[in-house]
Amino acid sequence: MAKKPETYFKISGILWRSLQWPDADRLSRKRNLTAGDLRDAFLVVNPAWKREQVGIETNSRGWLKGMRLCYSRRFMPQRCRRDDFGPPDSVPLKIWRGL
Repeated sequence: MAKKPETYFKISGILWRSLQWPDADRLSRKRNLTAGDLRDAFLVVNPAWKREQVGIETNSRGWLKGMRLCYSRRFMPQRCRRDDFGPPDSVPLKIWRGL
């Protein structure tokens, strides 16, 4: 991504600050939540992104582990590879709310 650590952290910060995050607590309470619901919520607050650029990582029991936002080498959103996209939109999803 970058040759120097300073550049890596600068770019990472810029990319992070360019994003909005959906209310995961509210989503976690939705009945019959799916991976598609999470992608939809992300796209509502980040309209420049497309569905095929938003990956989801789950464990074997369907719990959300993380989101993968796919970028090109020029730091522009791009279509995720099949392995990075994660489960299809119709797959049930669970989001941990904590204790």
